[in-house]
Amino acid sequence: MQDSRNYYKILQVSTEATTENIKQAYRRLARQYHPDLHPENPEAAERFKEICEAYEVLSDSVQRTQYDQGFDYNRSRAKKAGMSHQDFYVRAVAKALEIDYRGAVEDYSQAIELNPNFVEAYLKRGEIFYKLGDARGTLRDCNQALSLNPNLVQAHYYKGRARYRLGYTQAAIEAYTQAISQEPDHAGAYYHRGIAYNDLEERSHALQDLQQATTLFSEQGDGTGYQLAQETLKIFNRTSRKLPIVAVKTVVGDALRTFQLFAINPVGGLLAAFVRLDQQQIASVGIVFALVFDGCFVCGIDLGWQDLLPQVSRFKLMAVGIVPFVSLAVVGRIARLICRCRGSWAGDMFVAGATLLPGGFLALASGVSNSLGVQAMIAIAVFASCYIILTLYSGCTQISNLSEQVGTLLVPLMLLVSGWCFYFAFQVMVM
Repeated sequence: MQDSRNYYKILQVSTEATTENIKQAYRRLARQYHPDLHPENPEAAERFKEICEAYEVLSDSVQRTQYDQGFDYNRSRAKKAGMSHQDFYVRAVAKALEIDYRGAVEDYSQAIELNPNFVEAYLKRGEIFYKLGDARGTLRDCNQALSLNPNLVQAHYYKGRARYRLGYTQAAIEAYTQAISQEPDHAGAYYHRGIAYNDLEERSHALQDLQQATTLFSEQGDGTGYQLAQETLKIFNRTSRKLPIVAVKTVVGDALRTFQLFAINPVGGLLAAFVRLDQQQIASVGIVFALVFDGCFVCGIDLGWQDLLPQVSRFKLMAVGIVPFVSLAVVGRIARLICRCRGSWAGDMFVAGATLLPGGFLALASGVSNSLGVQAMIAIAVFASCYIILTLYSGCTQISNLSEQVGTLLVPLMLLVSGWCFYFAFQVMVM
């Protein structure tokens, strides 16, 4: 047993505690020490971190056995020769915690090769595949784990996540339902099943699941999950009372409300703003955002650059202003097809339009740059650039369902392609 870090004492359970005892202790302590409940107490945050670390080890049968035997987690650097399947498994867990997902997959695979019936390794590798954007790999591992143990809650849960990412919404709901049937207080399964129900326009089921998720997140001390579920529930409640979009006034109103949701926090608010809309609304809001950018671009030229472009008509300027929107949407669509991620043209248009909004404000500011001054323009340019990158990255990973790795590589590529297209169209217009 490790004297310096006694996980049983941290969770206040005995060494004979069952998995259910450990889970109950974790939830009780998580509610007590969650940082959201003690924002000004660094000791509570440190205590919460210890509780999570202890639960991560003791809730996993393999890690718990290794811990009870006094296993040294630093042994992960040992040579491969003579290592057992459990050694590879524990090293893979350590690599996953260090965000070395590729290395973790290799070690999980080594563990499975040594023990083809190693259920926990299949399950953990499936989770890592999901984080890497390989939904099909997640499905394979979850199915293999379930063939060995059909009662694995997390296998059903990640099977649902993978199916949803691949566009199999109804099948995802079935997997989430399996997870809930085995663990009725699985808040994440309720939340994501509610999102899936909303995609199928089954609003009553969606609202019911989100209400249950909100309650469970609160009871389990998960402040982040509770906040996300509560915000999504509020959005769904507002949406369920709305009539179908018919008038331009309604479309503009939707665009304004959507902008308010993610304007301050594009990373945390973009998905919440997206899920409140149906496909028609998503496309309409994306187009409104594109038109706002186009209008700001044309006004910026009129205000500050018309002397340099006296012969260029506003119609041509508007045509040029649409180019970034189209190019971003097309590149996003191509990326989804290559990575086989679920999504729609409406979603691609929404991401493109939302990304361009900060650029529109920058273009408008450039038209009055002489009045604002150099320092103000530098500040506006920095803020606009950061918001463009954050919004596009959030859209790629949260709405287009691309992995974080793909999103990181894709964002600069999309901006470069869009910039080149915009420059080329501008040159053609001037000539």
